[in-house]
Amino acid sequence: MAEPTVFLCDDDEGVRASIAFLLRQHDVPVASFASGAQLLDMLRTTRPLPRGICVLDVRMDPMSGLQVHDALIAEGLDQRLPVVFLSGHGDIPMAVGAMARGAFHFVEKPYADDDLVGLLRRALALEAQWHARLSEQDQLRERFQGLSRQQMRLMPLVAAGELNKTIAWKMELSVRTVEEHRRRIFERLRVHSAAELATLLAQARAIGVPIESTEPH
Repeated sequence: MAEPTVFLCDDDEGVRASIAFLLRQHDVPVASFASGAQLLDMLRTTRPLPRGICVLDVRMDPMSGLQVHDALIAEGLDQRLPVVFLSGHGDIPMAVGAMARGAFHFVEKPYADDDLVGLLRRALALEAQWHARLSEQDQLRERFQGLSRQQMRLMPLVAAGELNKTIAWKMELSVRTVEEHRRRIFERLRVHSAAELATLLAQARAIGVPIESTEPH
């Protein structure tokens, strides 16, 4: 499932078949699941994680769409797979509550075919934006993972514009060692100045990359 796909989860076989047929008519890739457990099992066992969006019926047995959404949130998958709910009139308050927890939208039954297709295309467009952002973050983490622990500790001092001799004194290193670390940091992170490094360091901290303390041992 390399292509972004609509993961349709509904325990009503007729609804699944109808929506799947509609989406295929509009050249939208779709994979159908008869239960939340089937969908979650696929997402948990397929690597790399398939790209797409989840379309969940609110009322399913034995696992409701809301419970599936809770599981996606608990496992962090809601940040990669936008969720759209299919809801009956009485389910709207529940669907709105789910949107407050991060769901993309809900579709009230009965729905107009064009409206459903348009909404799912917008959800797929959002997934593309998320994927691009997360890919950039993953690449940034990978660049920092290539640094040694000592380079990670030294890096904030370089970013702050400290002189090599000052860093050497603070880190209890030779000036030549500091110069070599600085060169390797710039090369690994593909930056050319302390200012560029400071910007990259702020981006890394924002996504949770652990930066070592600069205190000497």
